[in-house]
Parts: sequence; structure tokens; C-alpha cells
Amino acid sequence: MEPNFESLIVFAEIGIAYVAFSTIVAALQPIRGKPFTRFQVLLVHFYIESGSLNVGMALLPLVLWNFFHDELMVWRVSIWALLIMTTTYLITYAFRRRRVRAPTPLPSLLVMVGYGIVNIVMIITLTEIFWLPSMAIYSAYLLWGLFGSAVIFIYFFGSFIRRSAGRLRG
Repeated sequence: MEPNFESLIVFAEIGIAYVAFSTIVAALQPIRGKPFTRFQVLLVHFYIESGSLNVGMALLPLVLWNFFHDELMVWRVSIWALLIMTTTYLITYAFRRRRVRAPTPLPSLLVMVGYGIVNIVMIITLTEIFWLPSMAIYSAYLLWGLFGSAVIFIYFFGSFIRRSAGRLRG
């Protein structure tokens, strides 16, 4: 029996819409002649790159189904791929944060802690001691990825609104 991948397709659709919308909104500031700060560039990279990664990861199990036709194997490979890809991305992002000497506001800290927690859950899932890899666990990770990107986007959007408001007052 083929698993119902509709929820993953919805994740991919929402992710594409989110990345497109947030990219357009981010482009408004430079178009208005106000360049990004280095920190804002970092935030833009995070939510566009992590959002795009989330879209690709949402589609991965659909492709893997064509190779394995074994639902447990699809989720094992998908979770391994998700864990490896996001961990690699987050490590490179952390190096970029350090290079820019980015502050760590509360939203960024919450997103980082959240990724740490979901990565631990993925590692526990891969041991198969307590539960088997499944679409439910995978979807929870994708949901966190979407939520984390949205939190950073909202913080970014607020940063250039605050910057614009400061210029109006001064």
C-alpha cells in the first residue's frame, strides 16, 4: 500500500509560497534605497535557504518511494537525509553568524534551541528504540523548519521596520 504523501506536498507548496513571499518582502528594503545591515543579510540568507531546504526535504520521500517501495526504508533514509542536510546547513550558518559577529536575539536563540531539540528527536528516532521512523516524525521536523524560518523572517521584517521608524523620528 502506498503511503499518503499529500501532507508532504502541502508542506512543499506552503514552503515555496513562503520563500517566494519572504524574498519579495526582503527585496523591498534595497529597492527603497536602504541597504541591509550585515546582520539582516544573514537573516535573509537563513530564512530563504532554510525554507528552500525544507521544500526539498518535503519532496524527498516522494522520490525515495520510487526506489524502495518500503515505507519504513523511505522514512529511515528521509530522516537520515533530513538530519544530515539540516545539521550541515546549521553548522555553516553558525560559522557565518560568527564571522558577521551577529547578535543572538531571543527569536534566534529559540529557533536554534528548537533545532537542537528536533535534531535530538531525529537521532532518537533513528535508533528505533522507542518508535519507528514515520511520516509523523518527519512532518513534525518539517513543521519546525517552516516555523523557525517564519520566526526569523518576522524578526527580520521587524528589524527593517524599526530601522525605518528610527529614521522617521530622527
